[in-house]
Amino acid sequence: MTTQPLPLLHARELPTTGEELRTAASTVNALIAELPATPSAPDLIRLRQVLAPDHYEPAGPQEAASLEEAFSEHDAFFGVARAHGSADLFLRALLIAEIDTALDLARTATSLSPAECSALVSGGSALLGRRRARDGSGDLVRPPEVRTALPADEHTAQQRWRSGHRLVFTHLQAITVTCGCAVHARTAAGQSAYLEDTVLFCTTAALAMRHAADFSPELYVRSIRPSMTPPHVGAGFSGLQTRDHHYLVQSLDSLGTRLLPDVVEGTTYRKFEEALGRLYAAHVHVCRRFGGDTNASLRMEASKEDSGTTGAERARQYAGLRLRKLGGRRPAA
Repeated sequence: MTTQPLPLLHARELPTTGEELRTAASTVNALIAELPATPSAPDLIRLRQVLAPDHYEPAGPQEAASLEEAFSEHDAFFGVARAHGSADLFLRALLIAEIDTALDLARTATSLSPAECSALVSGGSALLGRRRARDGSGDLVRPPEVRTALPADEHTAQQRWRSGHRLVFTHLQAITVTCGCAVHARTAAGQSAYLEDTVLFCTTAALAMRHAADFSPELYVRSIRPSMTPPHVGAGFSGLQTRDHHYLVQSLDSLGTRLLPDVVEGTTYRKFEEALGRLYAAHVHVCRRFGGDTNASLRMEASKEDSGTTGAERARQYAGLRLRKLGGRRPAA
């Protein structure tokens, strides 16, 4: 797996309209037109090389100093570089993160089902407009058919933790993008179609969270958690430093009031709310898997909080607040 940072387009520069997204997809499709769609590792590596930008312009600080410092620390830990450039950088990063996940699956297994593994790496193909066959053969990136054992040592666990989170970040960006495209679509059918894409990426982001944490709790305690404490990072390292989630919350803040009433009251919006709920539930799952039912989070430990609340319970509280806020944004009947 590459040790180079993954260039992620800064969230302020993500495409926000269907036209911008289609233009980006056209650029990427032209770039990879002659490449095969296959789970073969050599072909995936070649595809990754073609997608990786030869150069990119770093996106400078765009937030208040304290917030930018927290975001930047989080980005650096997970191997992310924020880029300034055209919208196709968003799709390139999405596909690269999916390729890295497929290559990870070729080395070490996952407890996800074959269908879940396929969904995990097919979101980029969907945004490129590729026609998907029932067996998944239309996807540009596909998981390998043969997998070995779950990560069993600190190195492979660290690889999965970091590459899995990079996949989460790209899928969070995709949720933000498809929500923006839905808002700017002019018809109920167009808005619903983009919301269907949002449902897809809420689902895959939840799978990516589960995949990122798919190794033993003992490895987390021995290797992962210590790497997220001083002197490696500042005290109180937290998912609240996730830049892409910060912008996602902003995009969701007034979503219900910006969509057509027929869409907000329709089945697709309900599916979206349910899928977003599953996404936050996946975060709680990760907290619980690694001792969050009995222990405080790193952030709570650093603040010396003694409220009797566990890390998993705090994650559930945050999730409830965000989901209630979303539901409360529906237009009045």
